[in-house]
Amino acid sequence: MIEIPDQSTIGIPAVWLLRGILYRNKMPAWELLLRYRGRLEAYFEVINLNLIVDEAEGYAYLRQKEADAEDAEADDFPHLMSRRTLSYPLTLLLVLLRKRLLEFETAGNENRLVLSERDLIEMMRIYWNELDTNERKREDQLVLHIKKLASYGFLAPLKSEKDRYEVNNILKAYVPIETLKTILEALQTYARERAES
Repeated sequence: MIEIPDQSTIGIPAVWLLRGILYRNKMPAWELLLRYRGRLEAYFEVINLNLIVDEAEGYAYLRQKEADAEDAEADDFPHLMSRRTLSYPLTLLLVLLRKRLLEFETAGNENRLVLSERDLIEMMRIYWNELDTNERKREDQLVLHIKKLASYGFLAPLKSEKDRYEVNNILKAYVPIETLKTILEALQTYARERAES
């Protein structure tokens, strides 16, 4: 006899996933996700979404299925997950955070990577246009970018410490190590061109 899960068994993790990223520390949603993973995958398949789970890193999220060239019907399927186009500063900050996370893990650190707003400002400083002399305005804009990345789930503000953020491992899924160097080089070239113009 097939066990049919009630609303609470797949409903809890499904809602978390539809809202964004589900992390391991969100119990009981994480346990239900692992237990009913196959059913959740089938459920999301109906609405053209892939369930991505990284048990080792402790996160799960949904990704819109890509349409095949031969599948015209899939092209017409409405998109549930919106794609975010990031501005140059947001993209640069995201890539620099990924690079910092890689360095942190390569150094053998097992704890979580926590950075202050000041750390993030210093990371970005070398990419700022020297002609722009209003440093305070630039820092204020960067703080807004930091908060935006936190709203996307890449950074988690620490409740115990003001202006400090944990870098979430979901960043690895969005900026794979294989493309990190290429993206960083392209951003550096773009920054040079902006400074010269």
